[in-house]
Amino acid sequence: MRTTETKAVPLDLETIRACADRLLAHNAGSHSSEELETLTLQLRGHIMVAIPDVETAALVLPEDRVPRACALFCVGEARLRLSSEPGRNLSARIAHAQRLALSVRVLCDHYENEDHQCPSGPERAAYLRMLQHYPACSACRAVNEEGEAIGVCATGERLYEEYRQARRGSAAP
Repeated sequence: MRTTETKAVPLDLETIRACADRLLAHNAGSHSSEELETLTLQLRGHIMVAIPDVETAALVLPEDRVPRACALFCVGEARLRLSSEPGRNLSARIAHAQRLALSVRVLCDHYENEDHQCPSGPERAAYLRMLQHYPACSACRAVNEEGEAIGVCATGERLYEEYRQARRGSAAP
């Protein structure tokens, strides 16, 4: 039996980033409803294509390395955003699309950076604080029978909010 090897087509990072940048621009609210829906669908597609590549590359890194955990966290966050539904009004749909755009940017960064390092500065520092807290906190790790998080931890929520704010600060063009 003869097998043929197929090489994966590399991601077109320039096109993917351009789509994300359109939604992260200061005039993101100027898009029509139809254009916003098209951009959202494109972002969802970009995420679905990027996740396997980033995840596969991260899984070959040593388990105890921060870059592996960082990349896998970003993949998990992107999957979570893919599963979320946009709101009904225009501002909620724009916010949803912008969150997808942030995930697209981060996945592109991981895809492009062989070390799989998250950005430096406040965003990285906030991420590392979360990464240190969550595995050690029983409340943050609590899940129900379906594997859904049920734990409530004020510290974990505060750390996540600090991380989100740091990411928003670094997302400005």
